[in-house]
Amino acid sequence: MPMYKPFKAELGANGIEMARCLPGERPRKRCWRHVGKQCLLAICWFARQPTIAFLVVLLSGFFLLNYQLEAKSLWVDELFTAQVAAMSLTRVPAAVAADFHPPFYFLLIGLWARLSGGSEFALRWPSVFAAMIGLCLTYRLGICLGSRRMALLCAAILAFSPFFIEFSRMARYYSWTLALGTLATLLLIFAWRSDQIRLWVGYSLVSALLLYTFYLCILLLLAHGLAVVLYAAPRQRKRWLLSFALAVLCFLPWTGVALGQVSRSGIMGPADFAGRLSGLLLAFLYPFYAFSVGETIFPWFPTAVLATVAWLWLVGYGLFRFPNPWRNLLSFLVVVPILTTAGIVTYISTGTPFLNAPVRAFFVLPYFFILGTTGWDALSSLFWKSVFGVLIGLTWVVSLVNCYTGRQYLNPNYIIPAREVAQKIAVEAGPQDVVIGEWDSGFSYYFQQQKSAAIYLEASQADEVIRFLTHHAPERVWLVTIGRDRTREATPVKVINWLFANYRLIEEQGYVEQDPIYRRIKEWLLHRPAYEYKLLVRRFKRQP
Repeated sequence: MPMYKPFKAELGANGIEMARCLPGERPRKRCWRHVGKQCLLAICWFARQPTIAFLVVLLSGFFLLNYQLEAKSLWVDELFTAQVAAMSLTRVPAAVAADFHPPFYFLLIGLWARLSGGSEFALRWPSVFAAMIGLCLTYRLGICLGSRRMALLCAAILAFSPFFIEFSRMARYYSWTLALGTLATLLLIFAWRSDQIRLWVGYSLVSALLLYTFYLCILLLLAHGLAVVLYAAPRQRKRWLLSFALAVLCFLPWTGVALGQVSRSGIMGPADFAGRLSGLLLAFLYPFYAFSVGETIFPWFPTAVLATVAWLWLVGYGLFRFPNPWRNLLSFLVVVPILTTAGIVTYISTGTPFLNAPVRAFFVLPYFFILGTTGWDALSSLFWKSVFGVLIGLTWVVSLVNCYTGRQYLNPNYIIPAREVAQKIAVEAGPQDVVIGEWDSGFSYYFQQQKSAAIYLEASQADEVIRFLTHHAPERVWLVTIGRDRTREATPVKVINWLFANYRLIEEQGYVEQDPIYRRIKEWLLHRPAYEYKLLVRRFKRQP
């Protein structure tokens, strides 16, 4: 019977462990630890090929960002983008001034819409483009602050982040704040190190563009300034102050408009928990949950809270491992925007729910992930690296699947099927029917594109709706309403009561059913009944 010598291992030229048997040696049984080591060595070899690895990361991010990009209907804020994109460019500044936004992104989307049209895919693609630029800049920032290996890991984490994927696909300015903010941070670090005038001027111009994109980006610039004032040499402090002054000077033509918008920020009805310490705490803590696992996984999912705690531990450990002054810069870039945003949405812009706090600080993501990546990379134990990686990875897979399938959205506004419902009613409603809808549900936007024979009325114009129904007495009336939290006072109660008093309800169908646990928690926190469906379609027939 032939004999075999023990199983030997050696490293091949590519750095991956290769196994061979020598005559007379008996092969040892492979164990899971050995397999895990082989996989880790393969990953390390792959990470040492920066060009190929980064290209794979970019292609993966590009696929995730573009996959089913047009699948979901536009939600209320995207509807505003679509409305502005359809205007002439000369009207765009006045339109955004009447709302609460600066003009850069909307001028850009207006130019783009003239080339590409106003479809969901076309309106959302500039955000995807900015997200890809943000990925590249995050990779460069990782090299600047650490190494190519750390930069590659950070770029990969950002590319697969459920929060990044969800909000970078929207027809909004979120991914532009991330890209421009990361570019501003890079220019600051380069200028800090080399003290070249052209870099400080570039930093000023990008900072001004940030302010013209989203007002709260000033928090990023203030975090820059705090780090420079506390840790840079006097010469760099002076240069930063001059650069910031130049950025403010560039923003000066729009300052009057911005101040007017701030003065009107409280005209919306207050959101739940506004002006309360509990609201401040929720608005501060919730971004860390959203950044860690995304907004498409409920906190009671078995691994969601554990993955959040794991991320926060890695971020803290990464902060401990970073050298100064970049440790302090990154800590300011994470804490200052999140804490200040929490204060603003709680006490100043009181109409903004705490659920919107994370996306207001979207530009913080690269720094959050750089710290977390550094913490994971600094772990010496393969076991704990695997535990953290598997825990976070499995949670992210669930969150990403939910993102594409429309499940477990903590903000169900994003998944209202307004387009599908509008198409269905346009087919079923006859020329003698009346359809009543709400603009902020997205239904009216899509229904009026269908060129239906039915008459459409806007539910917010209650008196006109009731007058029309009384005078014309249509045989059937369709009423499409949304479940409301912050805008409860906009519910068309008067129209609903009139219809129930004069017509007979013959059909009711709900869309986007709320999770029972989600409803019970809302009812416990808000002390009022929670809506069962985000979109509700009722069909009435005239009483004989």
